[in-house]
Amino acid sequence: MHRSHPNIVPVANKYLAHKKFLQEKKDHKNNIKKAQGLLDQSSPPSRPHCYERARQKQIKEYELAMIERENARLRTRMLQNGAFVNTHNSYSTHSLNTEKRHRDEVEHKNEVERLQKQINNVRTNYSIREYQNDFAKQQDFKRRISRFPPNNK
Repeated sequence: MHRSHPNIVPVANKYLAHKKFLQEKKDHKNNIKKAQGLLDQSSPPSRPHCYERARQKQIKEYELAMIERENARLRTRMLQNGAFVNTHNSYSTHSLNTEKRHRDEVEHKNEVERLQKQINNVRTNYSIREYQNDFAKQQDFKRRISRFPPNNK
């Protein structure tokens, strides 16, 4: 609390002096967090004229424009002549091993059914009478070794 704060300068109100001290401490921490280094560690400015090849880029753009013009010309000629090609793949796919997959599926279903039956028919080896006798022995043992008698209400 403010009572434990050592005042260097005598003040009229110790509580307000302590609050001011805490505020100054907080401001100091924020200033430290916001402090920036004096060295500029940013990357140097890029100079695209050194690594970009403007002439090759211009040639490539010109070639692409030529190809686009040729494609457009051919497209208009095809539309005028009515030369259309059916490029839709409308055939149905069929597998050559359909029968084998069907056999595997049936075999898998039979295996699953067999395992489910086997799981459902499992019986315990530990009889109820043995379980009850063991439980009674444990309760008797607990009763005998306990420090306080059980609370049977």
